[in-house]
Amino acid sequence: MACLGGRARSWAYGRRLTDPTCFSTYEMFKEELRQAFEPPQNEFRSRAEFLDLQQGNHDVHAYAQRARYLVSNIVTNPIDEATKVVTFMKGLKDGPVKTYLFREYPSTLEAAITLAMQEEFSPRHAKLHVNVPRPIPCPMVKPSGGPPTDGPLECDSCWISAASWANECPLFPTWKQ
Repeated sequence: MACLGGRARSWAYGRRLTDPTCFSTYEMFKEELRQAFEPPQNEFRSRAEFLDLQQGNHDVHAYAQRARYLVSNIVTNPIDEATKVVTFMKGLKDGPVKTYLFREYPSTLEAAITLAMQEEFSPRHAKLHVNVPRPIPCPMVKPSGGPPTDGPLECDSCWISAASWANECPLFPTWKQ
């Protein structure tokens, strides 16, 4: 008891003053000390929260971490694997990840989490940003000496109708409508 400090020391000496034989063994002393000062196990709360767990606005990784944490708090009477898997899958947002998991139906919570995270980052669903040149609309080239034209221009020599290529015509650079 001499090694204790603060509230624990006051508690132990107070108990000893009221009943000198209250701590018959060291094991009994440790158990009573644990009951008095250890925070209550929140297994009931963790079980209830896990069974009602929803992904909400979180990504799959954060949702999986929360599920793992809550399951790790349930020690005395653990939840069976099938219930863990179904609860995890049920809490996912509707979308390709949830559909894929219900199609595959994994047997363990860790397998479900792994599949969900793989599916979330699947190349099928990734939005690829590739540097592909996009066509640029070219302005209509109008002849300088003739009447204004409204339609596409064609090259006199090679009859190409694309106005953007007309100024590159090596044969004859005049235009007609």
